[in-house]
Amino acid sequence: MNRTTNRLVYVNCSLKDLPLSDLLNVWFQHDGTPQHKVSSVQQYIRDTFQQQVIGYGGCVEWPPRSPDLNPLDFFLWGYIKQRVYATPPPTLQELRNRITDACVSVSPAMLYNVQREVQSRVQMCIVAEGHHFEHDR
Repeated sequence: MNRTTNRLVYVNCSLKDLPLSDLLNVWFQHDGTPQHKVSSVQQYIRDTFQQQVIGYGGCVEWPPRSPDLNPLDFFLWGYIKQRVYATPPPTLQELRNRITDACVSVSPAMLYNVQREVQSRVQMCIVAEGHHFEHDR
């Protein structure tokens, strides 16, 4: 995708199905990917999430290129992909169904374990004084 396509996808599609009442509880976290740095996307992020942005341009800083600290990167995306693509989905609707089912299958116990893992990884990052650290678990 080119920069224009990404910008349009983010602005027009990312949150359109989320009820406004749910959006009030959402924080937007990102690691400064180039698509998020485009001025129109930055404006959309500020307008939509206001003071609930973690990362580039947000009220809470986040280190760029830090997948070892981000539970979406070290846990969720891999878990979802594994469940969704165990076999190729035959239709777009089946893909959507599998994504929904995979998200629903994330249990409170799994989230608790992820939260503990974040604490462990942050401690390793502190010991490394913010520099690269090896995660060997």
